[in-house]
Parts: sequence; C-alpha cells; structure tokens
Amino acid sequence: DKAKAVEFFAKAAMEGHAGSRFNLGCFEEQKGNHDRAVRHFLISAKMGDNDSVESIKRAFMAGCATKEQYVEALKGYQD
Repeated sequence: DKAKAVEFFAKAAMEGHAGSRFNLGCFEEQKGNHDRAVRHFLISAKMGDNDSVESIKRAFMAGCATKEQYVEALKGYQD
C-alpha cells in the first residue's frame, strides 16, 4: 500500500532518517511535484545521502532545480 509506505517514510524522515527522506522525494517526483521532491532531496543530501545529490543533479539538468539548489546540495553533502 503506497499511502501507508508514504506515511511511514514521513514518520521516519521526521526522526532524521535520510533514506526515508530520499524516498519521499522519489514519491513526490513520481507525482510530478518537482519542487517538493527537490526540497526532500536537499534535506537528505545535507544528511549525507549521495542518491539525493544525484537526484538533484538530474533535476537541475532537466530544468526542475536551480543551480543554487544543486550547489547547496553539494555543499551540504560534503559537510
């Protein structure tokens, strides 16, 4: 059940689980909510999730994320 999965990912993300935050970004991306997806990816990138950095890179290349967001993700990931 996708709705239940999103609910549990949201709870885990609020507790600081980077993988769950990444998964929420993926769900939002699938629904076409690119702004929300990028926000989730930014948060998880700052928590050290490499897949999120790559997702923001793809979003930037597709025109769905700004250069500033991509730079912010890279800086946050490296810190």
